[in-house]
Amino acid sequence: MSNEEPLSTAKNGIALIGEVIKAAGDSPQVKEAAGNLGETAVMLTKAINNVLVPLAAINFAFDKARAYFSGQFQQEMAEKAEAIPQEHIVEPKASIAGPTLQGLAFSHEEPNLKEMYLNLLATSMDGRVSADAHPAFVEIIKQLDSEDAKLVRSVLQSVAAIPIVQIHCKLATGGYNVLVQHLLNLMNSVTGQPVEDPRLPAMIDNWIRLGLVEVAYDKHLNDQSHYAWVAQRPELLRLKGTPQEAGASITFQKGLLTRTELGKRFAASVGLL
Repeated sequence: MSNEEPLSTAKNGIALIGEVIKAAGDSPQVKEAAGNLGETAVMLTKAINNVLVPLAAINFAFDKARAYFSGQFQQEMAEKAEAIPQEHIVEPKASIAGPTLQGLAFSHEEPNLKEMYLNLLATSMDGRVSADAHPAFVEIIKQLDSEDAKLVRSVLQSVAAIPIVQIHCKLATGGYNVLVQHLLNLMNSVTGQPVEDPRLPAMIDNWIRLGLVEVAYDKHLNDQSHYAWVAQRPELLRLKGTPQEAGASITFQKGLLTRTELGKRFAASVGLL
């Protein structure tokens, strides 16, 4: 690398930041926010322009990110943080804003993930709850896919423990093999029929790894009616219809899925609660 290259890179970086800020300043969405939302929106727009937009410059070279950060982003952030009283608007910490904007650059076309990122930024700009926005939450979102984000919402919104089961093949010798690791009662919200998702066990293992939930199969809910759905699950019915070795049978082990304190705090910070 020549001595001139670092200087050129720095100049290019400064130019990009200037371009982003200019785009934000000229954005009709930003002007509309300032006109419609009053003094609070003006404060918010300043926070966006002073902190978030310059940080977005690191991703500004990507065409789709360029269009998003210079247009739709400002209006969406204004809407997310509209409810923050003027006296509580603070500039978000770079340790949260920087990685969050990087995540947005790659996932702004995935609504479930984008919502989490935008809500986390809004939390970090609200002085009343900004301390709850932890930098680790950005990494958690980065390790979820769109379907993860959709399903984990309902799980983390549940205050009570959620019934979960494993499907076992009980052997004649007294042991067993786990055939389905984690099974929840997924239902189609329109038809009310059971929905199968072969990715579910891996999703739940991922949530456990991230510290969002805990799963235990050595305890269960006392009210057995909470597990009545298992008998009609297509996964269980299909396995029961499959020939097994002599003396083997298909059974299930009842368990509990509960959100952790980390999961609760994460959910609150990214707008799931």
